[in-house]
Amino acid sequence: MFSKKDVEIMTLPYFEVIRESGSMYEIQSKCTGHYWAILPLTYKNNVYYKVLHKYHEEDNYHNQIDFLTVLDCVLEIMNHDDYVLHRKSSNFEEVLAKYSQK
Repeated sequence: MFSKKDVEIMTLPYFEVIRESGSMYEIQSKCTGHYWAILPLTYKNNVYYKVLHKYHEEDNYHNQIDFLTVLDCVLEIMNHDDYVLHRKSSNFEEVLAKYSQK
């Protein structure tokens, strides 16, 4: 159910692909280490995407948000990373550089 463009977006070097199938992509942010699952769902013949989130591998997923495009899902993940990195340190560039080297 994912288009070729959707797959390209979810497999950017920003992420580590943990698991993938036609019905779900599980990815990990290289910046924060948080885990995300993107699932395409259909409601009244319209596709939307559910984004699930967890902090650690052993945690359970919780519902984060729904979007109409995979691009919006990925941008939400990056915005969440930005928030987390700013909260951890006042020097965002230093933290981002540290996590981008992984």
